[in-house]
Amino acid sequence: MKYLLILFLFFSYHFLSAQQVISGKIIDAGDDKPLIGVNITVSGSEEIATISGLDGSFELEVPQNATTLLFKYIGYKDKEVPVEECKNSTIGLSVSATLLDEVIVVGYGTQVRSDMTGNVSKIAQEEIEGVPVNTLESVMQGRAAGVFVTNESGKVGFNTDVRIRGTSSINASVQPLYVIDGIVINSQDQLVLNNARLNPLADINFNDIESINILKDASAASIYGARASNGVVIITTKKGSSKTARVELDMNYGWSSPTIKRKWLNGSQYLELWDEAFANVADEEGRFRGLTAEESKDRWLEGWRDGNDTNWEDLMYKPDAGQKHIQLSISGGNEKTSFYASGGFTDQTPIIILNDFKRFSGRLNIAHQITDRFDFGMNMSLSRTILEEPPVDWDFASPGSLISQSPVQPLYDPDNPDEIFTNTVFFHAWNYVDNVEWETTNNRSLGNAYINWKPLENLTLHTDFGMDDFHSDAERYYNSRVARNTGRFNGWKRTWLNDGLHYSTNTYANYSLLSNTHKLDATLGMSYEDHHEEIVGVSGENFPNDDFQNISSASEITVGLESETDFSILSYFARFNYKNNNRYLFSISSRIDGDSRFGKDNRYGIFPAFSAGWILSEESIIKNNSSISYLKLRSSWGIMGNSPITHFPALGLFEGSRYGTQSGIIQTQIPNPDLKWEKTTQFDIGLDFGLFNDRISGQVDYYLKNTNDLLLNTNVPATTGFATQLRNFGKMKNEGFEFMISSYNLTGAFKWKTDINFSKNKNTVTDIGGQIINADNENVSISVIKEGHAIGVFFAPEYAGVDPLNGNALYYLNTEEENGQINRETTDTLAKARPVVIGDPNPDFIIGIGNTISWKGLELHVLFQGVYGNEGYNSGSKFQLSGFSWFDNQDIRILNRWQQSGDITDIPQLRFGNDTDDSSRFIEDASYLRLKNIRLSYQLPKHWIKKLGLQQMSIYFAGYNLMTFTNYQSGDPEVNTDIKDYIATNPSAITGNNFFTPPQAKTILVGLKAGF
Repeated sequence: MKYLLILFLFFSYHFLSAQQVISGKIIDAGDDKPLIGVNITVSGSEEIATISGLDGSFELEVPQNATTLLFKYIGYKDKEVPVEECKNSTIGLSVSATLLDEVIVVGYGTQVRSDMTGNVSKIAQEEIEGVPVNTLESVMQGRAAGVFVTNESGKVGFNTDVRIRGTSSINASVQPLYVIDGIVINSQDQLVLNNARLNPLADINFNDIESINILKDASAASIYGARASNGVVIITTKKGSSKTARVELDMNYGWSSPTIKRKWLNGSQYLELWDEAFANVADEEGRFRGLTAEESKDRWLEGWRDGNDTNWEDLMYKPDAGQKHIQLSISGGNEKTSFYASGGFTDQTPIIILNDFKRFSGRLNIAHQITDRFDFGMNMSLSRTILEEPPVDWDFASPGSLISQSPVQPLYDPDNPDEIFTNTVFFHAWNYVDNVEWETTNNRSLGNAYINWKPLENLTLHTDFGMDDFHSDAERYYNSRVARNTGRFNGWKRTWLNDGLHYSTNTYANYSLLSNTHKLDATLGMSYEDHHEEIVGVSGENFPNDDFQNISSASEITVGLESETDFSILSYFARFNYKNNNRYLFSISSRIDGDSRFGKDNRYGIFPAFSAGWILSEESIIKNNSSISYLKLRSSWGIMGNSPITHFPALGLFEGSRYGTQSGIIQTQIPNPDLKWEKTTQFDIGLDFGLFNDRISGQVDYYLKNTNDLLLNTNVPATTGFATQLRNFGKMKNEGFEFMISSYNLTGAFKWKTDINFSKNKNTVTDIGGQIINADNENVSISVIKEGHAIGVFFAPEYAGVDPLNGNALYYLNTEEENGQINRETTDTLAKARPVVIGDPNPDFIIGIGNTISWKGLELHVLFQGVYGNEGYNSGSKFQLSGFSWFDNQDIRILNRWQQSGDITDIPQLRFGNDTDDSSRFIEDASYLRLKNIRLSYQLPKHWIKKLGLQQMSIYFAGYNLMTFTNYQSGDPEVNTDIKDYIATNPSAITGNNFFTPPQAKTILVGLKAGF
């Protein structure tokens, strides 16, 4: 028995000693900063792994016979260290200038960047941290080549325009496809109650985002087939990790103000120029339209004798504008399970009155390894946004329209200082402040569940189910005190309920094979999506008094509506990637999409793509060149599609109606069974490079996109009973050049990195049958679609200046003579001048310049974003620089008007009541360079915070839109009026228009981030 016990202890000792625990700390070799989330594995045994904690520390149980540990971290060079040297040691990792081994999320899988033959831009979570905006589109601005983002105004919660490699459609969608954790989400802007379109992506908390991958060329994007012609944005949210639990708190507080303020006439200047304009049109008795100047002011400008000097532009803005944000996240797990959970609250007070935004959000991501061959997981987010909406720009009650008010009239009634003065020339937004409620509440759940099975070593089967459930409740209540604007003297209310459910399922197989000279990756699968939407609306008026605001209290229900619609998409896709001898890359992909929205004979489309790459730096002639560390030539060709925005464009549609009290049926759309996909063919050739041991790296690309069979609202004979029909007609081209470069200028204790991206795109409408298509049927804008020009060019008479003899405005005739020459003579009669293309809102190029500097615990990030060569049109100048054609206050530039014979100026003589119409007089250069983002952070030393039980704490200062350099004089050059969302028949053609549009906000904030 004694011998058995000794034998047992002997074997137990050897068994226990077969494992050993290795612990240490990982830091940046340059500045000794701890590195969080470094992957540590036993060389040759990847299943034995862990990651470093918030202070860079790690602990790993390894076999006794393990010889080396492998340390891997994105942005740093891999490092192998003998196990004996790792025990209780500090391991320093060196910065790697190249991200060639970076894993990029692509459609239905991932790829290592060095193996890619397509063009994908990646924005990491570190780049967008602390940016004081509320939508994920805004954080992409200036950070990726070929991606043009326009934040349309200072209004919060409304749509943001994103164009990837130009505009590829007229009547179909021009926004990219958004995919979050594998779910294709509903990103179509919501039009609610005849107001501007709301931004559905405002429901997404971008603080939960791990990375944004932007698929731009056909090789990368065509796996999404029918909806990829505008590019694809793949968003990956944060995940947990095994063996390391983290609790992180991030909170900040900010202050906002307008980026730019304009200069207007004060009260005395206004009256002086009023009298001058009146005198220039008055008869010999000093009268105009039967009134003297004094009588006219008494009639229209009540209170002008009281010495008022009201700055109405300042009244547009909130003095307490800013934002508050707090987010708490917990992540961690063990060898089998990992999780990430977060909860966040954002309270943003926009710079303009009548606008407010709040968002509550929560997320839970879980992954579990069932066995070595099975794993499953889920990603789920819930959000609730509450948006107080202002009216559209063209509404008198819009905050931006306050600048039209006369400065000689007061805001408050002098006889009752607690009440708004209601006899101003125009109705205005302050009448809405306490009397109108425009509120939209959105509840959204977004999530998916998935399972992976590896029946064979190299084969993985994946299936998932995703859901995007959207509920919107829009309430509009007007009490009796705003009857001047509504025409309803006893109150009015409208309610709009919108429920949308988009669900999808994907099932695919992935096979990979790796040998010394060959690398194969193949994907084959299918996808199904269904979208269902219901809308219910009701309006009522005549309430007992202003205290009763439920629609059930209305004595008269004036409008009731209900609609229901859906569509579905069935798809099959395949992709084949092959790498030979670490030099030659080939990729083939194809997708077949079937969409219920098209005619039955054209419901399916095929979207193939081919690409190839050659890693030149692996060839012997370059491999030994110490200056060139990496060089890859790649090219791709493919076809991508686009689908209509409406759900039944191929069908003849009817709806119930009434004539008096008699019900009936009316036709609302004539059928077009031949309707089919828009198709965009794209060619791309590019070069990826790394120089001087990858201290400098970048990409250069040329692309050509041709779109055929445009989905276009085309005129049809009046005998059909309709004016237009959606047909496949027309062609468009986008041709461009992109350049991206990253430079690690300094890599020691003091680090300095520079990132520059440059993009040039030329859009041309090549065929629409020679017609000129207006952007809107009401001719509010002068944007048109004209063959041979870019989409949305400005089309109006050409201004020739001012006649120095009499102060008349002059215009070029631009009529065509019999010999084909253009007559450039001038006329002072606007109606005689032929409209021509007078400007282009599309930029010649866009640029982003970022610099990141770090030293010890300090880090400074600065991003400049610029747009050059675009022109803007201020439609409001017809009133603001008209010389009192009506009663609007005037831009300060009006002081440079013509006054006497011989004056040389571009502003005509002031003439009261003389209407001013559209012309190139109001075209301006809208190029700008903007300090888009700046962030300064300081990582507190660990010994300072150890007593608080913290592992990490940083404080930061951030700024957004802090400085703008531009020659544009009509406010913010980066605005676009929201009339395109309401009255435009071709909204993609309206850009660069300013119509009482409020500027964007500049924001500064301070924040704190702590880890436990």
